[in-house]
Amino acid sequence: MTDDSFNSLDGGGLFPRLQQRYGLRDNPLEMETPFFPDGMRHHALEALRHLCGFGDMALLLTGGAGSGKSRLLTELMRSESSRLGFHRLSAAAMTSSNALARDLRQVTRSGSNSDGNPRDAVYRFFRWSESRVAKGQRMVLLIDDADRVPPELLRLILQGFLAADRAKAAVPVFVGEDRLVTLLGLDESTVSVHQIHLRPLTKEEVFSYLEPRVHKAGGKVNELLSAARLSTIYDLSQGSFSRLKRVTPGIWLDIVSEASKQRPSRRVDLKQLRLPALALLLLGGSWWFVSQQYDESVALESETIPEPDRVRKSITIGPETPEDEVPAETLPPLTEQATPADPIPEPEPEPEPEPEPEPEPEPEPEPEPEPEPEPEPEPEPEPEPEPEPEPEPEPEPDFVPKNATRYVAVEQLRSRSKGWTIQLVAGNLEQTALNVISRYASLDEMVYIKTERKKEPWFVVLYGNYATKEEAQKAVSQLPDALISRTPWVRSTEGF
Repeated sequence: MTDDSFNSLDGGGLFPRLQQRYGLRDNPLEMETPFFPDGMRHHALEALRHLCGFGDMALLLTGGAGSGKSRLLTELMRSESSRLGFHRLSAAAMTSSNALARDLRQVTRSGSNSDGNPRDAVYRFFRWSESRVAKGQRMVLLIDDADRVPPELLRLILQGFLAADRAKAAVPVFVGEDRLVTLLGLDESTVSVHQIHLRPLTKEEVFSYLEPRVHKAGGKVNELLSAARLSTIYDLSQGSFSRLKRVTPGIWLDIVSEASKQRPSRRVDLKQLRLPALALLLLGGSWWFVSQQYDESVALESETIPEPDRVRKSITIGPETPEDEVPAETLPPLTEQATPADPIPEPEPEPEPEPEPEPEPEPEPEPEPEPEPEPEPEPEPEPEPEPEPEPEPEPEPDFVPKNATRYVAVEQLRSRSKGWTIQLVAGNLEQTALNVISRYASLDEMVYIKTERKKEPWFVVLYGNYATKEEAQKAVSQLPDALISRTPWVRSTEGF
């Protein structure tokens, strides 16, 4: 079932028929609000907000066709346009490195070096974007449909970001399907790129998406989203938003089942089968002819001429037999004389058995030798002098924080017995933590620590020290709104 078959129906399209049949006030499949939070979509949106504002990593938003990537970016731009500056790069315009450099020069409003190296223009853009943070607005570079962009351009953008100050430079967000990971040449050890994946919806999530929209449009949920119709919608949409919007109207109007019945049956054209049938007939005839020839040749080889039976005769020749009675073919030539057969020798008598020899007497035991005198013990060697101990290696220099007044060692944090704290921001660069602390300097209890993540330094900004989890959760509500919107994490100090 395709969109063309829906559009070809009479009656002014599908929605008027839905209104006439179910009394809908609005089209539930064209409602952009409310934003769908299930299927990890809300979690993905919060991760984009947090990492675009305070992160130091490039972002990778992946998912199948129709998984809601564009809808998620629209919601991000709507909610964060006051503190983030967005610039979108379309895949159709990124045909070469010169086209990419020309687009980025328009953002920086710099017409100099228009004929220069495109690579320098990309690197210059990310260095220029660092100054936007001081003005209170960080830039975000959206590369939509990035899986259709030449891989060398994607790697050039990523290299330009990594060469700049990652805590301040414009954050590149690559949006596309899962093969983006291969196009960028990423692996599991990469820590400078964070991937956010949008999976297909489940059957329960499809219901959660349609139920508020059907209710808002004035439809009956138990009728439009019955068990049978919901199963058909889920099977045909495969958990994709775009397929969901295409197939659902036809299922509600029972067009899918009717169209499947009205499909004309395909008739086999006999004219198209003439040549294959003729070739098959010739192949069968040649096989039969070859098999007949083979059978005849095998039959001829199996026929053999029988040999004549051999008759054996016994003839006795001796001195008493006259030569006239001996057949001619058995007589020896005239030059030879027949000699009588040698007489059979008589068997010799068996020798008598010899008498058994008498047993020899056992030898007398030899006398035991006298014990030899024990040798004198050798003198013990003098002990060798013990080697001098090697000097211990000098300890590596400890980490020196740039803001010692707000820095707390991990060992000191773990020593707190059953304490609770609030995690606000985490990143690979110390400057990321310092930016957050300087922005909220009025929060005296805000500190940062240094740990490791994937064998790389990991800086975490924490706030407060509380005896119970309830006290920490209560303190979250008293934080500034900008920090509350990033869903702070209440965690135990023993987990670091």
